[in-house]
Amino acid sequence: MSQYIASETERKWQQKWKEWELYKFDPCSPKPVYSIDNPPRYTSGSLHLGHATGYSLIDFAARYRRMRGYNVFFPLCFDVNGTPTEIKVEKKHGIDKLSTPRQEYIRLCSEFANSFIDEMAHQFEMLGESMDPSIYYQTDAPYYRRITQITFLRLLKRGIVYKGTFPVNWCPSCTTALADAEVEYSDNVTKLNYIKFKLKGTDEDVIIATTRPELLSACQMVAVSPEDKSKEHLVGKELVTPIYGKAIKVIADDKVDPAFGTGVVMICTIGDKTDLEWVMKYNLPMDKAIDEQGRLTSLTGKYAGMTVKEGKQAIIEDLKAAGLVVKQEDVKQNVGGCWRCHHPIEFLQMPQWFLKTMDYKEQVLKLADEVEWYPSFMKVRLQDWVNSLQWDWVISRQRYFATPIPVWECERCGTVVPAQESQAYVDPTIDKPPVDTCPSCGGGLIGCTDVFDTWMDSSISALYNTFWERDDEKFQRLYPMSMRPQSHDIIRTWAFYSLLRCHLMTEKRPWDHIMIHGFIMLPMARPCTPRSATSSTPSPSSRSTARTPCATTRAPARWGRTTRSGRRTSSTASGCATSCGTSASSPAWSSRRGQR
Repeated sequence: MSQYIASETERKWQQKWKEWELYKFDPCSPKPVYSIDNPPRYTSGSLHLGHATGYSLIDFAARYRRMRGYNVFFPLCFDVNGTPTEIKVEKKHGIDKLSTPRQEYIRLCSEFANSFIDEMAHQFEMLGESMDPSIYYQTDAPYYRRITQITFLRLLKRGIVYKGTFPVNWCPSCTTALADAEVEYSDNVTKLNYIKFKLKGTDEDVIIATTRPELLSACQMVAVSPEDKSKEHLVGKELVTPIYGKAIKVIADDKVDPAFGTGVVMICTIGDKTDLEWVMKYNLPMDKAIDEQGRLTSLTGKYAGMTVKEGKQAIIEDLKAAGLVVKQEDVKQNVGGCWRCHHPIEFLQMPQWFLKTMDYKEQVLKLADEVEWYPSFMKVRLQDWVNSLQWDWVISRQRYFATPIPVWECERCGTVVPAQESQAYVDPTIDKPPVDTCPSCGGGLIGCTDVFDTWMDSSISALYNTFWERDDEKFQRLYPMSMRPQSHDIIRTWAFYSLLRCHLMTEKRPWDHIMIHGFIMLPMARPCTPRSATSSTPSPSSRSTARTPCATTRAPARWGRTTRSGRRTSSTASGCATSCGTSASSPAWSSRRGQR
């Protein structure tokens, strides 16, 4: 008997599975449908061990349901949008968005992201994943972006999305706004600087401890605790800031911790979230000491143009030279950073588009209770996140490679002119508006250059998969989907935003079940990600370990349960024979290569 060579044998059977179309969703089948809202894999490079593990868990559920007689909807899909691709393209080509023509920049990003798709699809095959390429989609395609834009236009008409100028999380490296869910916090050690302020009209020094002396020029107020009797004589008086000589009022506020530093806190625009809360509470001026590129502004005087790090060091040196620094000590702090590039964020007041989130927290929590969670304790993470929210979702980004916000604005009066739904998919930076001039004042119209947060696209996957606004009959039969599988780290983003968006569009939950998995961990408790230097990718040698169809028979039955409604008694998707009344040209059922 000849020696068994696993890699050759498995390549043979993987090819047979494709020829036999074993995993194809049959839109004409009378079998009950089990639909999986499969996470679209981000096109940032080869798969690693974490992907192999996560998608295999999803595959267990798909294969188990097939073996139980279900018609399984398990799409092959990719997320082709966003900042991570832009960062890699800028590094690869040595460019930035400020010096590169917009359409050329988008072209380079599209080429880069799409260059990985065929290889990643092949790697999924090597791993034995039973995804169906006949129901393929990718989030940068016009047919997908059209759905994103239509949801926005309807929410705009209902007043649920709006444009406003408010303080937002801002990444100076990516030069874009961020939602709260895109801010990652990490521990850091910095210097707490004890600096002398003068009590106005006296020779008395008041010491304030701060980690951000670079914001002295934007200091608006000083606060002490009302419980601190040693400081009550300061309340109502004014202090004079060093270097800038600005007189600022002293107030008493319960949020001040009298045990931190000297118990006297300077309130600046804007150092951290506590500053932001005080700024909103006391309606303080929004002086801007840091610009969009993370450099000090003209407000800071001679330090203008320096980076935050450079400016902080220069100001400390000048304060020391003037004898105004009493001491410095190390202090631990929790620093917010961009979840993509990890650069520290700032809070800047910028005009942005927002989606009303605070008004719908209770509805999202109610929907979360209607969904069955596996494991059940993961629902607490979503509940904690929703209850912690304090601001609406900022949905605009100052980037290029994403779905454009489909509006034009009057260059004279600022009136917003939205696209017509029939125009979608539309790019306002190159396409004409629905009217020639502003309907309010007759001024010229300028296309919006902002794009959507990538979660605006990802959060409608359940709507796209079930033919929302493409085929109402199919949508009524397929929605909600059976199951959403995803990692625990994006409960606050993908799960939350999907529940919110689908509620706003349908007033129903997007799926019946949600299955949460964890990470493959590397040394030092680091999750395995594409950025991890030790991440493993499938190679020819790994084909010998790819799973066979029988490898999934141990999947727990609870991963795929009959839907509560029991409505799925037949298949309802398009792409079948003419007798089913479907369109052969529907993009969701055309070939993957043809779609791209």
